[in-house]
Amino acid sequence: MLLDNDPLGIRSIDIKYEGSTKATQYCIDDFMKRLYGSRKITDMTILTCEKYHALMLCFENRDLVVFIKSGLTSGYSGEGPNGTSLIIRLAEEAGITIKELNAAPSLFKRINSSLATVKDVEFIKKNSKESLDYDRLCLKNVNKEYVQQAKDSFKKNKDIIFVRAEDEKTKDSVEIDRAKALKMLQEIHEAVVKSKKTSLLTKMMIGAKIISIIKELYDLTDFIQQ
Repeated sequence: MLLDNDPLGIRSIDIKYEGSTKATQYCIDDFMKRLYGSRKITDMTILTCEKYHALMLCFENRDLVVFIKSGLTSGYSGEGPNGTSLIIRLAEEAGITIKELNAAPSLFKRINSSLATVKDVEFIKKNSKESLDYDRLCLKNVNKEYVQQAKDSFKKNKDIIFVRAEDEKTKDSVEIDRAKALKMLQEIHEAVVKSKKTSLLTKMMIGAKIISIIKELYDLTDFIQQ
């Protein structure tokens, strides 16, 4: 029996899944959140299966890998190819190393099903190559102006909290105005301050109100994609 040098999995790679197989915009949104996030992307591998593309993002600290599911496409004009082209242009602009790998359907399915393994990550890293077919992957209409518009739109909407309820078959998105969330938090603060000046019974009533507000906020957000 081989000695297990990491019995608790402390040194394991954290594999996360974002984007959507159904909506290109989710793929763009999640890529841009990572691009402008606190962790620097160093490598991006475009995983190609027929006309569909997923992404594998690797980061500077090497303990995280993010897969963007295959809502990206190529080979024709439309939202999917525009999204693929846009992400490549953004990655180039950011100095990210871009690679490509023709992925087997079985690997593609594991990624889209959120079931990729560390062995899959190692295989992709070992076999991906820095060679892109620009005529296929980068549409000419996705130029500097197009890229700038996408960046401006992202920055304009960054104060919106995006919430996604997801199961194996669907991914729905709703938007919550940050002002509404902040107002609810302000109500909690005011209730806490007021409770310091009231009787025990009133404090109990205020406590119930705080719990109600927190529950409403939790139900409203479900979970927050930062």
